[in-house]
Amino acid sequence: MIIYEPEEDSDVNEFPWTVTFEPSGGDDWDSFICGPYERDHAVALAEAVALDDAEGGVLAIVKPMLPALSAEDVSATIEELREAALEEEAEAEETVNGTPVDFDDDEDLEEEEAEFAEPPSPEEIREGMARQYRRLLDLDAE
Repeated sequence: MIIYEPEEDSDVNEFPWTVTFEPSGGDDWDSFICGPYERDHAVALAEAVALDDAEGGVLAIVKPMLPALSAEDVSATIEELREAALEEEAEAEETVNGTPVDFDDDEDLEEEEAEFAEPPSPEEIREGMARQYRRLLDLDAE
């Protein structure tokens, strides 16, 4: 599972979230995206599917949907992400005794236990989706 983890007080937490399910390992099937969900529902759904898959052939990717209203918004977001990646890359190239150190070594990854005991019910998902659509369409605004 890959879950985007924003800061706790980030506005991104209020955005609609999606889960992309795609094959992992030797499986060969078309990936698909589900959502929009509230973040907790997206994470719980991803965990329920990916961590419960006995064959280990499902990768779940949880990401926010960014509210881009124009091509310029999308281009600005891409530029910000590129700059952040360059900064992160520069930080990762730190050295110890003159030897570069890679702090993003995948060998240190540990399997996580599911954060949620069980996924949300279909009714909870519907209620969360309704809240997301109201936010997207600004139906609750005065």
